[in-house]
Amino acid sequence: MRTDDKMTLFSIGKTAEICGVSPRALRFYEENGLLVPDRVDENNGYRYYGYDTMRRIQTIRYLLDEGFPLATIQEMLQKDDLTNLKEHFLVQINETEKQIRYQKQRLASLQAWSSLLSEGEYVLNHRDCSVRTRFVEAQRYFHFHHEPQTDEERTEAFLETRYFTQSKKDGHTMIDMVGAFNVLYPSLEDRMDDRPREITLLQTVYPDSESTENTIFFGGFLAVACYHIGPCGNIRGTYEKMLRWAEEHDFSLRGDSLERQVLDIYSVSTDDRYVTEVLLPVSGADDVKITP
Repeated sequence: MRTDDKMTLFSIGKTAEICGVSPRALRFYEENGLLVPDRVDENNGYRYYGYDTMRRIQTIRYLLDEGFPLATIQEMLQKDDLTNLKEHFLVQINETEKQIRYQKQRLASLQAWSSLLSEGEYVLNHRDCSVRTRFVEAQRYFHFHHEPQTDEERTEAFLETRYFTQSKKDGHTMIDMVGAFNVLYPSLEDRMDDRPREITLLQTVYPDSESTENTIFFGGFLAVACYHIGPCGNIRGTYEKMLRWAEEHDFSLRGDSLERQVLDIYSVSTDDRYVTEVLLPVSGADDVKITP
């Protein structure tokens, strides 16, 4: 503690005003070993600070804004060692780069979900359930394959719970996967009978995900497509409409089906507002022109 009576000293209130912080912040810095007042009145305990200490306050604020932990800041201020100081900065640079990657993934996840909300809102507002064709781009997906043995194991709740558990085990975060759940049924007929023997859940994986466990490339095909509005329990009618359309337009189907959940329990409160895009892959898609 400096006790030079010739120093220009300011009270804690004035120091806080000059430095743009609160008196409480100055006390917090002191309590955590980051700051020492230049003078403490023995009678009333009032604290006083000089210009050099004010500069130290700005250094503390800078380091806090840069995300350095309090213990690290204390060490950095105590050691007059440029090598040690640079090492701390390199560690913080590495940590900041990790945070940037994470925030980019979070942004992509938010944008994908927002896009689904806009898509679902359009379908609900326009009741657009016309049959068409569209190309499904090839992408990397996290996948969870399941062969249900009971009716309970066929439920969405069971599958999604197992899916999230497995994705965590494989080192994925919730924001590694973006966009809609896609449910792949290898047998179109079994799906229409509501007794699928195999089910695979697919969800797009963020390109920079640190884990690729249980991921596959999927897509790259033309499909007959149609939106279904309402609970999936009555989706058979949509399948039948699509099969008639495919036959009328001479599309040969591959035999599997994909249900892309645009609006589901995670976005709307009642199943009458669910929106599912049903996709029936076309055989020999390379030779077929995509229709509007």
